[in-house]
Amino acid sequence: MSLLRPRVALLLALSLAPDVLAQPASSSPQNLAPPRLLAAPRENRLPLPKTPGKDTPPVPFEDVLTKLRKSGKVATAQRLLNAANAAKAEKQKQGKGQVVAGRAVITKGPGKLEQLLVPGTLVEDGWFVALMEDPKQLVSLRLHGYEPVGVSPLAFPQKDVIHLGDIALNPLPPEKTGTVKGRVLASEPKTPLQAYAFIVPGNVAASSGKGEPARPGAKVEVKLQPDGSFQLGGFTPRPARYELWFKAAGHEPQSQTLNLAAGTTQDLGEIRLSKPSKLRVRYVLSNTPPPFQNAQVREAQISENQSFKADPAMKGDTFFLQPRPGGDRLKFATQPTRLASLGQGKLEDYASVDPASVKFAVPYEVPFEPGRVYLVDHRAAERWVLFQVEGSAPAKK
Repeated sequence: MSLLRPRVALLLALSLAPDVLAQPASSSPQNLAPPRLLAAPRENRLPLPKTPGKDTPPVPFEDVLTKLRKSGKVATAQRLLNAANAAKAEKQKQGKGQVVAGRAVITKGPGKLEQLLVPGTLVEDGWFVALMEDPKQLVSLRLHGYEPVGVSPLAFPQKDVIHLGDIALNPLPPEKTGTVKGRVLASEPKTPLQAYAFIVPGNVAASSGKGEPARPGAKVEVKLQPDGSFQLGGFTPRPARYELWFKAAGHEPQSQTLNLAAGTTQDLGEIRLSKPSKLRVRYVLSNTPPPFQNAQVREAQISENQSFKADPAMKGDTFFLQPRPGGDRLKFATQPTRLASLGQGKLEDYASVDPASVKFAVPYEVPFEPGRVYLVDHRAAERWVLFQVEGSAPAKK
């Protein structure tokens, strides 16, 4: 075969060049572009507060337990381990969440670690363990008069238990805190008054409860003047959430939910505490089960948060009326006890009820419904009580 002339070969090469350039690039690993890393959501990329002099990353949780044991704090290590195991068991039960552990360190100021509010279990010496249902959720630490802290578990290597390390709590200067003032009055002027402030978990919402928070953090006593007026500063600003509670013996407590901005003063005005409403209890007491022949219907008055005893000689109460935000409850602490809910109507209409025809339960508590008739079998005391709690009426002044 004869060789192509140089000019012809050059023209042929140029004509094939577009097809050669259009061929796909080699798929060999060395020619692949590195994958693009996605940043964590902005709200989760918060800097972890550091304790002064602590620049090294947190050690694994297992190493923390080992160091505590070697330093002689065997009991602390065991309590931490127990709390972590309980959190892991709850995680397995729920099928979701992330267990975290860490230690809060107060840099300076009058703060007390036992008043720290953490999302889980506060063990001791600032150590805490928590199960975060959503791993993207910030671990929030709150202490009265200190900067609110939020730490993201996503900023740490993912482990069975993520150790967050030491978390510094820094006091707030007065100009960055909030202030609350007001005046509390009772319907009986000479009744001693009390007021408390709590840092509480959760989002800001109107509080409708009639007792102190179930998981209070820092409990701060509010100093009241002789006329009931008060002014308290040092409130940690948003996102910290507070509840103020006002109490007086024989009066219904009241609460206020607060979420203050830095450098502001909120005037609550006058908080008036009134006597609780009275509830009428109509009941029949017997040593034998119904039907109750010629039953004597008795009456008594109770208030919310008060127990009722049909027979003064009986050990324990017949029931306790406990107010709850979602509805009042009747609690039956004296056991063994059987309870049958008979229905609405007049108490006398149920005096001849046949116990064999009704359904009994062994309750600890049931929802309270005014006007409903109940039959109680106090087996330990050999007493039967047919009772009905009627609706509230304003207390007499």
